[in-house]
Amino acid sequence: MSDAFTLDPVEGRDQVRHPHLRLLYDAWVASMMPEQPLPVADRLLQLAQTILADDLWYLEIIGEGERPDFIGRFFGRTTMENYGIDPTGRRISEFARQPVFARIMRVLGSVAASGLPMRFAAEQSVMSDGGLLEVEALALPVGGPDGRLLGVLGATTARPS
Repeated sequence: MSDAFTLDPVEGRDQVRHPHLRLLYDAWVASMMPEQPLPVADRLLQLAQTILADDLWYLEIIGEGERPDFIGRFFGRTTMENYGIDPTGRRISEFARQPVFARIMRVLGSVAASGLPMRFAAEQSVMSDGGLLEVEALALPVGGPDGRLLGVLGATTARPS
């Protein structure tokens, strides 16, 4: 297995393989309000927790420009177990030396720069134990009450090796 991965914008649910990630995409689309360009983060987070709570993650964007940073706001049980840490309340840049976080920053940065949903896929995780195969993640832009981009909500699914 290689550690190659893909990162592509998502224009429709058919571009997402995992059925739960498709449901999350559907919830994101259904949460769009006519007067706001993005779903409100808090509302979508509540709905998303009913779909994939253990695999869910949510990060707020802090800073602006070419290299925004992100602060962890919610991480499901499986997400924390897979990474071996709980980044809630911490800047993701604190973990930048770990290989998996370089990928995470690329995914989050792509969503922050484009304002588009992104799909990440890899044959194998780059976590130190390499214990996850067929990794797929969906990263969705979410807004605040004012409609501006506030953060990235998503989920990661994988098959244990």
